[in-house]
Amino acid sequence: METNKPLARSGYLLGAILVILPVFDLMTQVLPLRPGDEKWRFGVVGQLSSVMLVPLLGLLLIITIATVADSRRIKRIVGSICGIIGLFLAIITIGFILDYFQVRTLVNPKAQHVVGVATATATAKNVLSVIVLALLSRAGFAGPRALVVKRVPPPVAGSPTPLIPLSGAARAE
Repeated sequence: METNKPLARSGYLLGAILVILPVFDLMTQVLPLRPGDEKWRFGVVGQLSSVMLVPLLGLLLIITIATVADSRRIKRIVGSICGIIGLFLAIITIGFILDYFQVRTLVNPKAQHVVGVATATATAKNVLSVIVLALLSRAGFAGPRALVVKRVPPPVAGSPTPLIPLSGAARAE
């Protein structure tokens, strides 16, 4: 199978755009950074859960193209990135749950149910994203190699083979 390198490069670029731009948009919305404020952390992780689908599609696109193009190096790099992002997302999701219990006391009692449902939904999205990232990381390291069709020249007519005796060939005894 021949690889169309310009198509693969454009696919890698599209995948990178799908990963970087949503995260960049989120970062511009949550500036200035206040990691010491539990309300800020709670809001950022909640918003991140809504943004994660597009970067996951970008990472899937990159790994798929790398598999088809049989680029093991790119698959391993992206697999490593997926593993790191997955670990980071798992850690901040645990922090998100802990921040919920602190932020819950600041919310109006009538709105606590709504905040609880939103927290559960965001947590479920993050857990599913961690699972997808783990699977993508595994695919980056353990996926099968792409099938490469090798052209074998046709056998030369009249060549002796050990399986098919040719007329007039001497027998080895």
